[in-house]
Amino acid sequence: MPTREYICDLDAPLEAVWAFHDDIGALFKLTPPQFNARLIGPPEPMRQGTIFRIVTTRFGVSMQMNAEIVAYEPPRLFRDRQVRGNGPFRSWEHTHRFDPLSESRTRLTDHVVYELPFGPLGRLADLLFVRRELDRMFAYRHKVTQEQLASNTPQSSSASLMK
Repeated sequence: MPTREYICDLDAPLEAVWAFHDDIGALFKLTPPQFNARLIGPPEPMRQGTIFRIVTTRFGVSMQMNAEIVAYEPPRLFRDRQVRGNGPFRSWEHTHRFDPLSESRTRLTDHVVYELPFGPLGRLADLLFVRRELDRMFAYRHKVTQEQLASNTPQSSSASLMK
């Protein structure tokens, strides 16, 4: 299965980086606007077993992904996994790891293991555009994370997530 890893060193303490990512509202700040992401249902606290139902629209096509938090270890790690049969991927697992570099710096590592449906056609789609789209998306996510933490206003507003 394809694996992608993205690393970003942040000028923020571990606690601030964790607090930002621990709020489901951060997901919607970190998702590029062209994906028009929204949450189905009320926002819930992040914890192991929570399932978030997220809808994105890209190129006029809406897709729902149900992502379950399968590991939750504050303030160092959480992992989400696409619920089987409930998303655009055959499988998707995303580990968010937070490692302190010093009292005021933190390394964020996003480790993604995924598989597209449709066998050989899915593998070809991955080579032609999916992995580049993921690379662009995570570059955007890390840029926004840096901006949000630098602005000293890392908390997002979960109230504006539901549509």
